[in-house]
Amino acid sequence: MDNLISVFMNYKVNRLVEYGVVLYQKDSSFIRNVLTSYFQTYIDNYYYGVFNTIDDENYNKRNLKLEFNGIMEEMLYEYQEVEGKTDKEEYQENKNDIRVLKDLAYELTKIDTLEINNKDEMPDIINDFISSNSLLNNYVGKNLDKLIRLVKETYTNQNKLLKYDNQYFIAQERKFLGREHHFWYELVPNIKQLNTYRKGLVKKVCESEDFAFEKFECLVQKLSLMILNNFIEKKDTQKLFIELSDSLVGRGSIDERVLSLVDNPMFQKYVVLAVSHNTFLNHKSAFAIDVHFASIQDFKHINDLYGKVDNIYNEGFSHYLVVSDYRAEDRDFFINYKNDVMTVMLFEEE
Repeated sequence: MDNLISVFMNYKVNRLVEYGVVLYQKDSSFIRNVLTSYFQTYIDNYYYGVFNTIDDENYNKRNLKLEFNGIMEEMLYEYQEVEGKTDKEEYQENKNDIRVLKDLAYELTKIDTLEINNKDEMPDIINDFISSNSLLNNYVGKNLDKLIRLVKETYTNQNKLLKYDNQYFIAQERKFLGREHHFWYELVPNIKQLNTYRKGLVKKVCESEDFAFEKFECLVQKLSLMILNNFIEKKDTQKLFIELSDSLVGRGSIDERVLSLVDNPMFQKYVVLAVSHNTFLNHKSAFAIDVHFASIQDFKHINDLYGKVDNIYNEGFSHYLVVSDYRAEDRDFFINYKNDVMTVMLFEEE
């Protein structure tokens, strides 16, 4: 299953393409592919902070225009390969479409960030926006009502996804000592109607490694929606830590389902996957991927604290060491441990 942020963004790109086709009043697989390239670039820039043709990684209107120019030049360069292999008139027309659609797509991206509180006010907002935008106003013609219907439909479906939730589980938050911008999340059952005996059975099943991936997937999707909503509402998202079960790592690789699920730039920016340090040592090649990792280590029965922490640090595996347990007399050591690369994380006492 894909990450819900990716699902949301793919839907957004497809809907922006529909807006473009309606206004351009010309439809073909070529037109849709060109629009998709521009709108995917917008998603990369605005939501992911990923820039493909410029070095400046700050999102603003100027940089988006520069990116669109770069993408246009890339498409024109690549399209030269079909010259002489297709009808000359069609070739020139398609090259013109690439150029013209750049400006149309740029203006259409502004619809995505219009402040709309409810569907009732949408017709007036879209009408005012189109009227004030000379380029879009020249294109819209008799299709304003159709465009408004499409935007309404998009608004409704996006809100449904953003409010999607699995009511039978919750992402329970734990705080780290002295780390106000870092939080640990774990999945716990949320079935209040059951008696004590049945709650015990549910808990036992949930703790079983047989359902390790299903639990991981549910937690990932919950945090993905949290991250997405925070971004849209312009709220800060902190570093979110979740555990990757040992059972999902083996033979030098991470379960392909896990890799598919976390394959999203926005998710990877905010989420840290915490794994047992022993698992890392046994499967080092599995972690040579572009994902933030943390080591988990139980220090309850380790006497040489300096040696163990320094060994973990020297492995260069992660920027974080999550201490899952320790002796009370060792608390000050972990609180005071400092180096320039790795942060030692203790849970707040409950």
